[in-house]
Amino acid sequence: MLVDTHCHLDSLEDLDDVLERMRSAGVGRAVTIGVDLASSEWAVRTANSRDELWATVGLHPHDAKGRSDALMQRLEELSSDPRVVGVGETGLDYHYDHAPRDVQRHVFVEQIRLCKRAGKALVIHTREAWDDTFEILEREVAPERTVFHCWSGDSSHARRAIALGALLSFSGTVTFANATDLRVVAGETPLERIVVETDTPFLTPHPHRGRRNEPAYVRHVAEKIAEVRGIDVAEVERATSRNASRLFGWGSG
Repeated sequence: MLVDTHCHLDSLEDLDDVLERMRSAGVGRAVTIGVDLASSEWAVRTANSRDELWATVGLHPHDAKGRSDALMQRLEELSSDPRVVGVGETGLDYHYDHAPRDVQRHVFVEQIRLCKRAGKALVIHTREAWDDTFEILEREVAPERTVFHCWSGDSSHARRAIALGALLSFSGTVTFANATDLRVVAGETPLERIVVETDTPFLTPHPHRGRRNEPAYVRHVAEKIAEVRGIDVAEVERATSRNASRLFGWGSG
């Protein structure tokens, strides 16, 4: 069984068909991600109606400028739902700067603390903000269960993340022709620190480039990691599913 640890299923209109293709591809679970209040509420509601789906709740750094006390209170309420396995995606994005950086940092800290109160995993988005991301995680003390979604850092960043106890989640970008450095990290990182994702509907892996992404395609991510490491894909499937279980706390059932 494979697990798609990060997807945005609220963006899809054909969810039932997508889930059928997911099951047919041997993907047993998927985590649909909250990035604002609407997507967080959708994720919780949908995860409660589909056995193979789990949810996170959070406020993306792009949307950090929309933070309010009422919104944060509602996210805290949602985080207590049994189908919620994580807080985020949260973090810092200095590439687009859709929200002021000081606001992004404040909201990131708030969600780290919320995550600890809720006892859930922390799901991090970071882009061109490595130093500040690590500084905040080190100062706040990263939650015991933390994952860097859609890993894009180099080997030095990976070592720093691993030192914090975090997992690295690889997406379809690892299959891209120009992703040589990313494949180096996928080959170097201990297998027990790796999970896989699609980030549906974005970052569609080869050989489906140009099409909408969906959870069934997480198999191509696992296959590329197996190829890079010179091991059987079944070993990657077992390890990443076990790691996802440990990360999100749903046990082996």
